[in-house]
Amino acid sequence: MRLAAVAAATTILAGHSVHGVPIKAVRTGDAQAPRTVLVVGCIHGNETAGRGVVKALRETTPPAGVQVWTVASLNPDGERAGTRQNARGVDLNRNFPTRWRAAGRPWDTFYPGRSAASETETRALQRLVNAIHPDVTIHYHQALNVVALPRTRAGRTAARAYARRTGMRAARLPDYRGTASSWQTATHPGTTAFVVELPAGRLTPARTRRHVRAVLAAGRGP
Repeated sequence: MRLAAVAAATTILAGHSVHGVPIKAVRTGDAQAPRTVLVVGCIHGNETAGRGVVKALRETTPPAGVQVWTVASLNPDGERAGTRQNARGVDLNRNFPTRWRAAGRPWDTFYPGRSAASETETRALQRLVNAIHPDVTIHYHQALNVVALPRTRAGRTAARAYARRTGMRAARLPDYRGTASSWQTATHPGTTAFVVELPAGRLTPARTRRHVRAVLAAGRGP
């Protein structure tokens, strides 16, 4: 993915799922804005509430100086099937290279794949992050109802601010292997990536608006 092409884009094709479904990223805001935030609505196919935040973000104009890139789902095959894993039985959020380790077999809950970044969906997100260099990336999951605190100081500051704005609790979660957020933090030092574990079920319109405001505030930076 060439940066020159990305700079002028409003929609870019990051890759495809195992079954060939396009994985697209949509930009709102000025392409020349100095701050970039990336939001991934769904990575586990049975955790889809973040899609509502993505939809609302695509209908919202970001503040000056911020561009927002959104991916509705990194796992459209799993979403269609109602499974946590992708079509090959891989937990995509254990498939990224950082601290990846082989374990289990396909369709185990946390099966990390046959090798690091073995999955086409994983590589799609890697290409996207490498191309747009987001300052902040937010990944939505369910259903712990908590904002996960990253290892970095800047990441913890951003996550705590997000939690305050949404009325959620911020807490450390275990250092899972092979996650998208840990890969970005390790590969792109100085950037922030964290997980928002939404509650079970769909977000109400009022809650969705709070998350939209929190995303845009995170995009503005500290």
